[in-house]
Amino acid sequence: MKRIIQSLKQASFFVFVSVSAAMAQAGGIQKGASALTALTSDLQSYIDPVTTVVYVVAAVIGLVGALKVYVNWQNGKENVMASATGWLGACLFLLIANTVLRAMFI
Repeated sequence: MKRIIQSLKQASFFVFVSVSAAMAQAGGIQKGASALTALTSDLQSYIDPVTTVVYVVAAVIGLVGALKVYVNWQNGKENVMASATGWLGACLFLLIANTVLRAMFI
């Protein structure tokens, strides 16, 4: 008998919490939708400057990498191709990641 009463108490508490949560969300859904709309427009306004910065960083990394590969090549060091491949891969990753992120947020 105690188990049944305890189960009823738990069930009534669960119903109370569920109804309270539903009532609390009734007015907040519209506010949440407007907040998400504002956030979306704010994010879209940041995409162009961030894209430009990433392109500049990729260009600087490309120039530094090209200079390092040239110096290694002139000094006759081994694995110049591996170094060139690594720097090229870093630049390509930045460019592709930038394009993908831009496509996701616009």
